Amino acid sequence: MLTVNFVDLVLGAVLIAMMIRAILSLVMMGEESRFSMLLYYFTEPFIMPVRKILERFGWFQGTPIDVSFFLTTVLLAMIQSLLAVIPM
Repeated sequence: MLTVNFVDLVLGAVLIAMMIRAILSLVMMGEESRFSMLLYYFTEPFIMPVRKILERFGWFQGTPIDVSFFLTTVLLAMIQSLLAVIPM
């Protein structure tokens, strides 16, 4: 199924971009390069809906880590895993 393979490829690319973004956020500490901005614009549309849901319910307010980033990563990995069991 071409559609399942395409979605799997896109999810894999987003997950890799999110991991690189997380590593760069630890290493670059406030520096904003074009590459980090590209990663931000590529990954933020996936993170923002989760962030808005968490803000709406007031969950994880004031935590030192971005929980929405972590939850988005977990959700995307779960969706990718579910796609792997779809029979072809």
